[in-house]
Amino acid sequence: MKYLVGFIVLYILSLGATDTAYGADSKLDSLRTEVHIARDDTNKVLQLKSLSYKYLKVQLDTSYVLCKKSITLSKKLDYSFGYATSLNQMGLVFKYMAQFDSSLYYYKKSLILFDSLKIDSERASVLNRMANVYKRYGEYELSIESFTKSLKVYKELEDSVGISSVLNNIGILYNELGDYEKSLEYELQGLEIKKKLNSWSNIPIALMNIGNNYEGLHEYDKAILHYKEALDLIGEDGNKYDKSLLVHNIALINEATEDYRSAKQYYLIAIQLEKEINFKEMLVFSLQGLGNSLIKEGSFKDGEKYLLQSYDLAKEIKDVRKEHRLSRNLYEVYFNYGDYKNSIFYLREFVALEDSIYSFERKAQIVELEQKFETEKRKQQIAFLEKEQEIHQLELSKKEIENKQKSFQRNALVILVIMVVSLLIYYFIDSKKRKKLNRLLLKQNEKITDQRTEIANQNKDLLESNNTKDRLFQIIAHDLRSPLVSMESITQLVPYWIEEQDFESLSRLSKTLELSVNNVLSLIDNLLNWALNQQGKFPYKPENLKLKENIAETIDVYRPIAQMKNINLKLQITKNVMVFADRNMLFTVMRNLLNNAIKFTPEKGEIIVGVDSNQQYAKIWVADSGIGIPDNKKDEIFELANGRTKDTKGETGKGLGLFFCKEFVKLNNGDIYIESEKGKGTKITFTLPLFNIAEN
Repeated sequence: MKYLVGFIVLYILSLGATDTAYGADSKLDSLRTEVHIARDDTNKVLQLKSLSYKYLKVQLDTSYVLCKKSITLSKKLDYSFGYATSLNQMGLVFKYMAQFDSSLYYYKKSLILFDSLKIDSERASVLNRMANVYKRYGEYELSIESFTKSLKVYKELEDSVGISSVLNNIGILYNELGDYEKSLEYELQGLEIKKKLNSWSNIPIALMNIGNNYEGLHEYDKAILHYKEALDLIGEDGNKYDKSLLVHNIALINEATEDYRSAKQYYLIAIQLEKEINFKEMLVFSLQGLGNSLIKEGSFKDGEKYLLQSYDLAKEIKDVRKEHRLSRNLYEVYFNYGDYKNSIFYLREFVALEDSIYSFERKAQIVELEQKFETEKRKQQIAFLEKEQEIHQLELSKKEIENKQKSFQRNALVILVIMVVSLLIYYFIDSKKRKKLNRLLLKQNEKITDQRTEIANQNKDLLESNNTKDRLFQIIAHDLRSPLVSMESITQLVPYWIEEQDFESLSRLSKTLELSVNNVLSLIDNLLNWALNQQGKFPYKPENLKLKENIAETIDVYRPIAQMKNINLKLQITKNVMVFADRNMLFTVMRNLLNNAIKFTPEKGEIIVGVDSNQQYAKIWVADSGIGIPDNKKDEIFELANGRTKDTKGETGKGLGLFFCKEFVKLNNGDIYIESEKGKGTKITFTLPLFNIAEN
């Protein structure tokens, strides 16, 4: 009784879905009328193609007519994109009709046009659809190749919808190959992307595919859970196409758990839906499932009828994989029933189709061998007849019989040899094809692993960049605050010293104020340089520069500051060489090196700026008699945020200027290094390439 109640409830649900579908059909018909009366232009081409897609799961014949009109109008208007996308849609229509030869024909024409138009998103779509058709033929190598190309293009475009679609289709391919765990991995990735995109209309199919894999792993509870979740999402507005798939899968689980009565009920509903929408691909499986359920329940004749209908339909739509599956099903059923004649017939069909599944090329080779064999056999037969006639005239009947026997033995041996050679060729090519397929799958897995590693490295680089920015802001907060506090104190003292008319103190304050202002300007310049460098917008304009004039100009700027500390600032240059470098960057490097040398050299000290050269590079150094640098700090001196250092007046800094010195010297194809000893001064040397007339 409970089975009957379940059947009635499901039947009522299917009627509700039919009413809803009818409402959807009415809306589509209204849209169809609007498009029909619209003006013939490029927009109408796209509307016809879009409407054809919407009719796919409702009325296939109408979908075909609309797509045909779209193709005709696009050709009339010479609208290349509209023609290409309409051909792509026609390929999909024929695929739904299970006319795979025609489907592949239109897909290939569409792909050629999108290649010429250089529209990558549409190319990826066509490749994805072509891969599904190749899969129908059992051409798994071509299917995997097309899926891989499509996935690569979608990833380059960062198209999450396309990536999700291809991942689901690869999952279906692995499912059909029997690798359910691998299939589940791809399907779950696709589902996660769909949920992030809120693509609820596509989630039911993804849930159904996941349920199929759980069913293949015999985890029926999880499979049922996903099928029910999919049905809930489809609801009353769901189309018959998706519902027929889900109802069929529920019937499969009932059959697997030996609940044949419920299985028959669900199969009958699925068959009704599939016939209404002309869904022949799935109708094959539903007829097969109903036939097997009836046979397992004991109704052999009824079950045999549905199995034969399923087999005939598979041959009609030319789906080799389905023929292969059903021929095996039939020979096993007839064998168990004791009908060995029919069992042998379908066993032969199964073996022949086994070849087609893995290699149509191999089948062609076997046919070619058979044709050669038949030709050779006919030649031998003609020779035999001629010989027989000659023997008949010359020898007695006994000798004639002996010759016939020998000829028969020879022919039998030739046939045996050809059969053995054919089998050896079959097994060799089959083994080679399988190994190649495994290599392709392994290569695809390696590509995915490499892409994951690349993403992890990019995340690491971003984290390091953010940490660098945080450290830079800490440096600015400290180094900018100190001179500003000093300036604030000076401004408070100025009125007092004016009132006291202590001009000597005012003079000292003005020098201190000048130093503070220079420190603030130096820090702001470095910050601006860093920001431009990080954005890749720092202006790099190299030119031929005379070192002596440019360095002398920088020294003239800092000579008054050195005199304030009674520091002797000298320039030593052996020859005036010409370098190829950016003048602003050279000035920034020299300014930072001189500023640091003055800061860390005590009063009455000495700073020497020197220039020398070899055949390729000029060498510039700034040497001071300052406080020097400890050995454990030398390796870090050019790094950002390498630690606090104090100058001769006790002020602290972060070494931001030296960090930029290193960056700018590198940009100018040079190098920078340091020589220092604590208490004995520091010498910083950098190189720049000489100006080369031939190169520049």
